[in-house]
Amino acid sequence: MPKKDFKLNRREMLKLMGAGATGAALNSAAPFIRPQFNIVKSQSNVLRILSHSSPQTEVYRRAGEAFEALTGTRIEITECPFNELQPKMMTELLAGTGKYDVIPITNAMLYAATNYLENLEDMYTDELMADLPPAAVEHCRGLEGELKAVPTLSSLPANFYRTDLLEEAGMEPPTTWEEFVEVARACTLDASSSHPKIWGALIEGSAKAVQPAVKLVGWFYQAGGGIVGPDNMPTIDLDENVEALQFIVDLIHTHKVAPPETAEMIYEDVHNMFIQGRGATAINWQYMVGMANDPEQSLVVDKFAAAPVPEGVAKGVNIDHWVMVIPSDSANKDAAREYINLALSDEHQLDMFRTEGLCARMSVMDPENPEVYEINPFIGAWVEEMKWATPQPKWKNLNEAWLRLSFAMNSAVTQSSSPADALERAQEEIMALMED
Repeated sequence: MPKKDFKLNRREMLKLMGAGATGAALNSAAPFIRPQFNIVKSQSNVLRILSHSSPQTEVYRRAGEAFEALTGTRIEITECPFNELQPKMMTELLAGTGKYDVIPITNAMLYAATNYLENLEDMYTDELMADLPPAAVEHCRGLEGELKAVPTLSSLPANFYRTDLLEEAGMEPPTTWEEFVEVARACTLDASSSHPKIWGALIEGSAKAVQPAVKLVGWFYQAGGGIVGPDNMPTIDLDENVEALQFIVDLIHTHKVAPPETAEMIYEDVHNMFIQGRGATAINWQYMVGMANDPEQSLVVDKFAAAPVPEGVAKGVNIDHWVMVIPSDSANKDAAREYINLALSDEHQLDMFRTEGLCARMSVMDPENPEVYEINPFIGAWVEEMKWATPQPKWKNLNEAWLRLSFAMNSAVTQSSSPADALERAQEEIMALMED
């Protein structure tokens, strides 16, 4: 009997890639058919949390220590890699095990889980609503608009730049695309005895992670485009989006201000090159402030600042949120609510700000607060961006959509496809996701 020839089409291959890169694509039916799990019995003195391994989780652990001191309820945290968080959560939710009482996730993970989560409308006091960026509240709403989560951390990129290099070039931080190109060209410098090769713009363009797509969408907004229409359907191949992707391609291949290895870079490569003194600008997440100011690992201490991302025809940035959810099958829902309230207190939101560079509540990020300014002297850039940051679409397969966009960006920056063809293909694939 001849062997069956198993071949994956492009869509199937992308799904498998998504499983490794985001964990989101592990939602095919096979792993969840009649799962065999033991139902976890409630222990009123133990609150179980599932979280990904990161400094953020240490904030939750410290809040847990305070929670135990106040209530006598012990916090038990199960950690996993980021790319395993969503599939691990969905496995437990679909099986109804009641294994976890609180789960911090990204808003992109919320929409697939929304039917298995507690409604948390009762936690939204008028005071809390007034203290959150509008996008943070929107990102906590489920597919039907109900509040199924509470935000703990806002995350969005700003434009980091080398103050010493711009000063030497006699230039100001760029506020427009045109100025961005001028600065990047002036600050792309050949290696010398005093410094390595310096690139004017550090950009991530890998197809193997979701983060390049999240930043790419910010460029779309700046070009006057977007990724979702009033009917919640994708609009990936808009002319404005094509223009934005072409702008990025030109930075690499026409202006030659971005590294040739851009197509393989993710945010870790961006921050490594920047703190090694190999980049003049880098649009990156807020955590890089602390890293670049750490003399044990950074060569650019006191030689950089951060400003809002430059605008094209419009201001635009893509905002992300970490949120806390309570599974519907949790046996400790009241204690879970108490813990989340504690995590949102001034003390623990400031701990989040100190650890991650941002938090959720605007009052805690007051630029006039000397303690806040000492932690992040550029906090004003992020506070400004939050005023016009665009929430992400409520798509059940949002993480998979991000991966398709990263693939499209990678195709364009490697010049294996034109920006128009790459985004047209991504539009078709993301439309297909809407049917899954």
